[in-house]
Amino acid sequence: MTVAGFAIYPPDAPAQRVRLRRFFVGVAAHVMNLAFVLLCWALGFLSTPHVTVYAAVALAFNVVVYVTIRSGINQRFKDPSLTFLQIAVPAMLGLYIMFFAGLARGAFLLLGLAMFSFGMFRFKTRGFMQLAVLILSVYAVLVAMLLYFRADSVNLRLELLLWVAFAMALGQFSFLAGMVGGLRRNVSDKNLKLAQQNSELEVALQRISDMAIRDELTGVYNRRYLMERITEETHRCLRNGSAFSICMVDIDWFKKVNDIYGHQPGDEVIRSVARCAAGSLRQLDFFGRYGGEEFVMVLTDTPLEGAMVTAERVRTRIEQLDFAAISPDMRVTVSIGVAEHIRRADSGTTLKRADEALYRAKEAGRNRCEAAPLVSSLHKAD
Repeated sequence: MTVAGFAIYPPDAPAQRVRLRRFFVGVAAHVMNLAFVLLCWALGFLSTPHVTVYAAVALAFNVVVYVTIRSGINQRFKDPSLTFLQIAVPAMLGLYIMFFAGLARGAFLLLGLAMFSFGMFRFKTRGFMQLAVLILSVYAVLVAMLLYFRADSVNLRLELLLWVAFAMALGQFSFLAGMVGGLRRNVSDKNLKLAQQNSELEVALQRISDMAIRDELTGVYNRRYLMERITEETHRCLRNGSAFSICMVDIDWFKKVNDIYGHQPGDEVIRSVARCAAGSLRQLDFFGRYGGEEFVMVLTDTPLEGAMVTAERVRTRIEQLDFAAISPDMRVTVSIGVAEHIRRADSGTTLKRADEALYRAKEAGRNRCEAAPLVSSLHKAD
């Protein structure tokens, strides 16, 4: 909300916005109190100078409080909401005007209770009681001053009765308002805990979801998820004729890596190869572990020619990986079989063709990419 380009509430500060909303509730109470003071003035209970002082102090106080909260200075205090101040000052103003209100003095006690309720936003019972003691003490001083300066217009028994009634009302209100505030804080704490639990649950659900589709060792997609994606691509190809290719990737001589260096270095080799291959693909492609040291790349919207370019890029980058931490002379390569899916063929056939191309790459010396030929009979069926 802005006025002439000025934001009444600070942007990106939710806590401050809440405090200002509470402040404006207090401003509304001030306006109603001022309206009552003006009514007393209109009825002849108050003089113009006293009403002017009351209105000027109330206006100045509210401006100071707003500026303090809007500027963020309030956050330096123990109670950033300035609750005690926003109740105590109006209460003192009310007691000031009561001194001059004559027979209308008792009516202002009801307004005092209304301002007192503002503390429910923040105070505990102890805070309410401290504030009540302060107000009652100042009220007692007010009665003493009335006896001293205006003894002829004061009924001491009535003033004492009003003081006792006001003290009892504040005591009961402090207890009840403290209970309400406590319930509000409990609800707030429970909501906070619930939000934290929901956040933890979301993390757990995400972890479970990842476990369902991710390979535990490498973090890339697992075989089950890959097969689901391949099935989807097969259906999409059948619907609109879009092309996609499957690449079978196998680490060359991986058994020797395990035999010579052990299984932990072997696992590191698998992880490094998986990271390198996955990082070489587009976001719309899929890469996962098919089993053991074998991986699958699903290249969406990619015919055979483009798939061979991608496969060669992946092969070259893996060949350049540094495994000096395992052995200074260690070098890892992969062989890749590439097959473009043919419309109306099933996914199993395309996987088999890619696997056969991989076998030919192995037979031809490894560290190479081999393309599966397009099957003419399937083209005729299409």
